[in-house]
Amino acid sequence: MEADASPDGASPDGGSLLGQVELGVPSGSDSLEFQPMQDGDVLRLETFGQGGVHVLLGVRCIGFGSRAFVSLTLRNSNSGTELVAPAPVRPQLLFCDGEACDLVPITVMAGGLTQTDAERDGLPIEITTEVHNLAGVMGAATKHAVLSTADL
Repeated sequence: MEADASPDGASPDGGSLLGQVELGVPSGSDSLEFQPMQDGDVLRLETFGQGGVHVLLGVRCIGFGSRAFVSLTLRNSNSGTELVAPAPVRPQLLFCDGEACDLVPITVMAGGLTQTDAERDGLPIEITTEVHNLAGVMGAATKHAVLSTADL
């Protein structure tokens, strides 16, 4: 029999529970809505006029409550190079609508994923997110995507 979770995701006996985690991208007219990712989606690199390159992502969490620690890892599928955006020292506030709580948009630095002169357009990457909260609820998700330089 599975223990019922409290509103913060903890089990009554103090053990860890698995939460549900889903990777996505920002959508909607204000880019504040969550759209689930599919393996093979194209992600456009952005500069935001400051020179660095970034990818915009979103994470949906179910069973973590309204605050969680969220980390993201981008891995170049050709070279194995990884970039890690660690979770902050304090839990991030999630926007909740019913059971689903979203962190969107998340700006992830993508500079250094390739050598300086390497082609990034069409580069296959793997994205992994790991989520946990103070109550010990944990979860992770991974998707494969392709980078696009169309907006650079």
